[in-house]
Amino acid sequence: MARNMSHSKAVEPLADSMTSLERSSTLKERAYQQIKSGLLTGKLPHDTIASVPLIAKKLGISRTPVREAFLDLEKEGLIRILPKKGAVANRISPEGKHEIFLIRDALESAVVARLADSITDGQIAALRKIIERHKETPRGEAGWDDFILVDREFHLSMASFAGFGKIREILTNIRDLMELIGREALSSHGRREHIFKEHEKILAALEKRNEREARKAIRHHLSATERSLKS
Repeated sequence: MARNMSHSKAVEPLADSMTSLERSSTLKERAYQQIKSGLLTGKLPHDTIASVPLIAKKLGISRTPVREAFLDLEKEGLIRILPKKGAVANRISPEGKHEIFLIRDALESAVVARLADSITDGQIAALRKIIERHKETPRGEAGWDDFILVDREFHLSMASFAGFGKIREILTNIRDLMELIGREALSSHGRREHIFKEHEKILAALEKRNEREARKAIRHHLSATERSLKS
């Protein structure tokens, strides 16, 4: 009996510790998501310093989860940490932007090449619905968040349909970086309508199961998007 009681006492602190760790992880995730949302929606503009104490106070949590969230966001290239100050949204250089598009070209060309051989009628219908929803997003700056969200869905859905889980994971991170600069592309005159047409050409090539045409369409789309960005 004493042995069982001793065992119980030993387990209780361990259980308490696990609960604390789980709570800490949840708080870090909450801070991470809140800061990331601010970055990707433009609510945390470039050159605006986000301090650990201020964010912690706003979220009603301690500073440690915020610091941990900062470290994760820095690893992803979304922020730069300024010692003893806080963090700012990462300003991606022209060279960095070009590298992003080189990676996207390589990965998304592989995606459409696989899809041209394997895409189903149901997947084609799903991509077409995404394009139609894309066209229905509100015009102007007020609709940019919705526009970018559906654009992201179109590209990541193709990776999912192709069965490329790891490529989708990489593209998800790259899309986050893209969204730091995506509003620049949208502010380019007439770019919105061109994106719709380019997506339709990609889908038309996939519907014909034409690998060469699909590669050409995705590369044209990415090249046009890169050209629309302001340096």
